[in-house]
Amino acid sequence: MVKAFKDKEEATIKRRHEILLCGQEQGVSAACKKYRISRTLYYRWHKRFDEQGLAGLKDQVRHFVPPNKSALAVEQAVLDAIVSFPDYGPQSIAWLLEEQDLKISSSGVYNIMRRHDLNHKLARKHYSRKISTAHHQSAAVDREVRSARAPEPAKLTVGECWLAWTVEQGYQPGIGNLYQYAVVDLISGVACARLYTKKNADCALDLLLGVAIPMGNELLMQPSWIMTPHQVEYTTGRIHSRHLYTSKLREMNIKQVIWEQKNNLYSKTVQVFNQKSGAYLESLLESADSFDAIKDGFQQFVREYNLKTALGYGKNSHKTPMEIVVDIKGPGVTLPLWSYVNRKY
Repeated sequence: MVKAFKDKEEATIKRRHEILLCGQEQGVSAACKKYRISRTLYYRWHKRFDEQGLAGLKDQVRHFVPPNKSALAVEQAVLDAIVSFPDYGPQSIAWLLEEQDLKISSSGVYNIMRRHDLNHKLARKHYSRKISTAHHQSAAVDREVRSARAPEPAKLTVGECWLAWTVEQGYQPGIGNLYQYAVVDLISGVACARLYTKKNADCALDLLLGVAIPMGNELLMQPSWIMTPHQVEYTTGRIHSRHLYTSKLREMNIKQVIWEQKNNLYSKTVQVFNQKSGAYLESLLESADSFDAIKDGFQQFVREYNLKTALGYGKNSHKTPMEIVVDIKGPGVTLPLWSYVNRKY
């Protein structure tokens, strides 16, 4: 029994080390694609390897249930993952849930699969089809989101359509994995953005509800649409009505649309903000001595972006985002600076 456990542990360490070596030789993106893991997980293992060597590549948790998660909730999360990814085995499901801050070992996943007679791929596929049919209302919500067409930019005014997305900035020494969340108005380019060390719906909603919506109220901007990519913090896949972000948008009577890279204006909005924020953040990471200093400096960038940086594209290319809002909404609107300067996360 002890030998079997040791052999399994050594195999886990060997495989993870193999993935890290592949990342060094072929690039992180190639390694993640080859081994079907996310960059977040790659950098997490990379950090532990840097700090502890091969010992850091051991499984850190064995069938651990977080304090805020009941055993029933963990089991339901595994079953939901099987519905969305019936081809995934126990290890892939465990990695998928780890990205949602829900830690459970591959053996823990397997035990749940076996308890529900889902430890064979064909059984999981049958279960997935059965549950998908049973949840036809949830599936209908998902189809509505997937099939909803993006509004025509020419018919939009300031504040009607926002884009929300996340950029992974990689592992930062002393901080951990760093993520940049952004919400940007399509027409004016007015932006809200924050830095977090986690990738989940809670962070996405913190930015939306804590900064973007209050700012929109100040600027007389109430979105009818929010466009999001297929990222786990914004959508789970097929069972949309269970996703926290989607549910909150529905409560606020905001339509969620999955945006596609092929649309020039939407892609341009994302591209321009990512380029400017990425360049600023790169220099900030080299000079700042703490995460608080990085966050404060980044919020200063967002403020300057809205007030002093010309949009650079479209018919209002020579105007700043705030100037575009004022021109359309009137001089009575003011940018709520408290959203950006010296405000605790």
